[in-house]
Amino acid sequence: MKKYLTLFLISITSYSYCQETFSFTSKIHPKKTYSLQMDISSINETTINNKTTKSSSISRITRVTNTENANSNGLFPTTMNFGEVIVSGAGKEVLSPISKTIIKGLLSEDSKFKIDTIINPNLDPQIKNALKSVFKDLKPDIDFPKNPLQIGDSFDYKIPMNIPTNGEQIKVLITKKFTLKSVTNNLAKFTVDEIVSLNMESQNIKAIGDGNGFVEFNILENQIVKDKSHFTIDITIKKEKNNIRGVITSDSEKTLKIQ
Repeated sequence: MKKYLTLFLISITSYSYCQETFSFTSKIHPKKTYSLQMDISSINETTINNKTTKSSSISRITRVTNTENANSNGLFPTTMNFGEVIVSGAGKEVLSPISKTIIKGLLSEDSKFKIDTIINPNLDPQIKNALKSVFKDLKPDIDFPKNPLQIGDSFDYKIPMNIPTNGEQIKVLITKKFTLKSVTNNLAKFTVDEIVSLNMESQNIKAIGDGNGFVEFNILENQIVKDKSHFTIDITIKKEKNNIRGVITSDSEKTLKIQ
């Protein structure tokens, strides 16, 4: 009996030591073409004192980013070309002003983009400055843990977000739990579970929500190449004369091709 128990313990220990580990880092590479397509659909329901209005929208964003060799400061001269940015809703299809915009500047390995030039006669200075601000502080979609992961390991990533609801800015916190499910041919697949909670002190506001999805990460290219998610957020606001409830349901899919 002791012999079999010893062999069992040895086999369990050997298995734990032999499990392969994988390290994940998001970063940009030189001399690459990154072709992004993102599709987002959402349904918004707002109820004020039992009267409900409903709206829906569909957006598509396409963008091609070309990087050159790094300069002496380690930054990549980069050109970013937006395709047609389409927003559909209320039976209408509208092209966003950012469509066909060309952006040039210096891109860091961690995706921060210092913009030098924005080419689009349809953009006013306010929108151009907003673009510069957004890309300057851009972060990778996932902040991976520093330690290597094994199949089955999980980690959390927290994202603060402001949601406009009936004229108010509601602060929520989205906590995403990533679980590594498989790695095949340097393509890692994670499942994603999301929890939404209120991120502000208020006696009159409540916010809850959840979601799920999956992410595929190319280990050699250090980039997410597919990201698909579904989530719902339920917000309730109580005022003196009004009870307001907003429910947002969103589906999104992002794909990235790298050459």
